[in-house]
Parts: sequence; structure tokens; C-alpha cells
Amino acid sequence: MLRSYVSQRSRPHSAGLGRDKHKGGTAVIAVLALLLLWSLLTNIQGHRASPSSQTPLEKHPVPKLQNLVLVACHAVFIGSDYSKAEDQDAWLLLDYQKVPGQAHSFIEHIQEGILHAEHDPASLLLFSGGQTRKAAGPRSEAEGYWLVAEAAAWWGSQQVRERAFTEEHARDSFENLLFSLCRFYELTGHYPRELTVIGYDFKHERFADLHRAALRWPDQHFKFVGTPALTAGAQEVNHTCLSACL
Repeated sequence: MLRSYVSQRSRPHSAGLGRDKHKGGTAVIAVLALLLLWSLLTNIQGHRASPSSQTPLEKHPVPKLQNLVLVACHAVFIGSDYSKAEDQDAWLLLDYQKVPGQAHSFIEHIQEGILHAEHDPASLLLFSGGQTRKAAGPRSEAEGYWLVAEAAAWWGSQQVRERAFTEEHARDSFENLLFSLCRFYELTGHYPRELTVIGYDFKHERFADLHRAALRWPDQHFKFVGTPALTAGAQEVNHTCLSACL
């Protein structure tokens, strides 16, 4: 009798406790939802705010730069002396890249990027390329290019150094373009007015007609500067990539 009485008395209490927990859980979810909404609205307002109403120096290192000069990287530097970047063995090369002059072509791209950035004081120079080779370990293509320029004292254009950065996540040419635009925004707080890409001339179609168009970047604000390819193998790889995209 006593056990039955206790059991009957405890049931309503347990049900009530369950209802209280349910109400408490609902309240917590409601509070979290309000916090999420507040956070979202705050972020939107922050993006819409004018540069003068923010503190750009705290969030963006170079807010006044307007244009992007993008150097698409093509190999990881694995040497120990960045002043010897002309050496083929200083780079981790794919089979089709193992031809005379390949290392020099990387340096040409670095120099071309520096030259364009020097002629445009409102530009940001960005070397783009991630950790694309397992055998190279945690080294990115972009870091190698930047350090090669540093070892060469920026070929006399030391003022460009303060406007030169890296984007170290891209794995292909589309990501070179996409991630570099995002990186520019991260560094300046806005997207570039003009975009110049430095690469091999056989990649002009890929960048201008495919990647640029896919990102809906205005053609009139896009420029591609190419240097000649060194091997037919490189062009064959490019043709394969274009066929895959189409």
C-alpha cells in the first residue's frame, strides 16, 4: 500500500518536472536564437558601415590600397638559401616542369608583380599558392615567392615590400583568384577596384574567360599579364584542365 501510494504521488511531480525542463530548454533555445540574430545583424551593419566609422587600422593592415596585383605561384621553394632561387634543385618541380629555365620563369613572375606594384602605389601585391606538395612539408608556394623577393631586396623596389602579402591556401588557378580576392578584403576591408593577374600566357583563357567570368568579375577591371610557357607539357596540362572545366 505504501509503495503504491508513493508511486502514485510521485507521478504528477515527475510529469511536472519534465514540463519544467521542456520549458527551460525552449527558453534556452529562444535566447540562443536571439543572440544569433543579434550577431548576424551586427555583422551586416559592420559591413555596411563606412570606413570612416570603423577603426580600420585595428582590423585591416592596409585599408587605403585599392588595386590587386596577383602573382599565381607554380612551385614550392625547398632550398635553404633564397638568394639561389635560380637553381632548379631549389624548387620541388613536377615532371613537366623539369626543363632548363623553369626556376628563372618563377623569378620573372615575382619581378613582374613587383614592377606592376611599383608603378601603382595604390596596389597590393599578393603571392598566391598553398602547401601543394606533400614532399615539401608545411611550406607554401606563396611563402617561397615572398622570401625569394626578400632575399633579392625586392630588386631595388623596397617600397613595395610594405604592400606585399601572401595567400597560402590556393591549390589551383581558380582558388588563386577566389582566395586572393578574399585575402584582399581581409587586408583592406573592401574588394579591389582593379585586378591584375601575373602568370603564364597559356593560362590567359583559363583566368579571363573561365575563372573571372565564374566569379562575375567585370572584364573592364581585369588584366592578365603572361610570360611564355617553357614546355609543350605545360600547355598539355592546361588543355586538360580547360577540357575538364568545359
